[in-house]
Amino acid sequence: MFACASVARADTTMRILLLKHQLQAVVASTGGLTVRPYQVGSEPLLTPDITTVIDVRPQAGGLVLAGTIQTQDKLLITPLTDLSLTVDGQSYRGAILIERDEDGALDVVNVVDLEQYLYSVVGSEVSASTPASALQAQAVVARTYAVAHLGAHEDLGFDLRAGDQDQAYNGVDAESEPVVNAVDATRGVVMLYHDHLAQAYYSACDGGYTSDGHGLNDPQPYLQAVRDPYCPMSPYMQWTAAVPVSAFVVGLDERGILSQSLAASDLKDVRPGSVDSSGRLTTVVLVTSHGSVTIAGTSFRVVAGNRLVKSTRISSLSLQAGVIRASGSGFGHGVGMCQLGARGMAESGLGVYAILDFYYPGAILTQLASYERYRLARAGALRLAARR
Repeated sequence: MFACASVARADTTMRILLLKHQLQAVVASTGGLTVRPYQVGSEPLLTPDITTVIDVRPQAGGLVLAGTIQTQDKLLITPLTDLSLTVDGQSYRGAILIERDEDGALDVVNVVDLEQYLYSVVGSEVSASTPASALQAQAVVARTYAVAHLGAHEDLGFDLRAGDQDQAYNGVDAESEPVVNAVDATRGVVMLYHDHLAQAYYSACDGGYTSDGHGLNDPQPYLQAVRDPYCPMSPYMQWTAAVPVSAFVVGLDERGILSQSLAASDLKDVRPGSVDSSGRLTTVVLVTSHGSVTIAGTSFRVVAGNRLVKSTRISSLSLQAGVIRASGSGFGHGVGMCQLGARGMAESGLGVYAILDFYYPGAILTQLASYERYRLARAGALRLAARR
């Protein structure tokens, strides 16, 4: 347990993008709903006690509720009781913000308390059967990542996406008692490095060797490439992939990675390029009928498919009979905490402090509320200094 007197601020909320560019969204709650324009002090648009299901559709000039009421371009939907809301059948805590985007479709955002958000993130990212110390480490890392990204997409109206681009988030269905206990046990705890929130990257499996921050174009002293002896029992320690050349060249073209389009017949070979200190490919060489081209290893993985080519820690790469064949180890970028390695550490009897110190050496733990007080005090001191 983390026995700290202060806790995270009560008003710390996250805006999580659930759905983008939708033509329709159905929001429901068994306890009734309150629907308001997204403005402070605005009156409800629908009578709460008779409203349990709302069908929201975009229409020129605003949003249409249940096919009858036309409103503004942005609505906040909240439950009347502590019961969760459902969006297209998926349950979430907090409130739902629905906004008509610039193309006339819908963006659906979950506005939720930080700690309640983590109840789902931790359960979505790792199994509830994970030992408590690894669950707590995941909670600290996920909280740090979330707080560091507050306002990251302010211009788009959300903080984080629900999914691989940020953190997995599957709503109430991902919650469980062990996960909730882990989040509560670390309530408000974040990682700092030299008075700044740490870059709390993590991945499923590092393949036996972590990657340093250069793997994400973010070199940090605490993001180091080191051998990880706790991950070898992972099911992702060895994988193979077969990528059709036809699909690969289409992906290259769609992402504009090459200066000119390739036909499948133009690709003659695919070879490993340079390798970093963790054994990951930093480049891949494409031998084409127009000459050889070098692309980033991360670009190769994206085009080939992140779930097919599970990492850039590739040990074998070749082109055979119209198929790119790759084999390697690990799942994800390998920077920061390895989730399966953390589980291995916990199963070896190591605690949350040991786990975090191994994957983020030099980072310290503090309460978010304490960090906020320090940050505000420091900002005030800088303002005073600037006036002198």
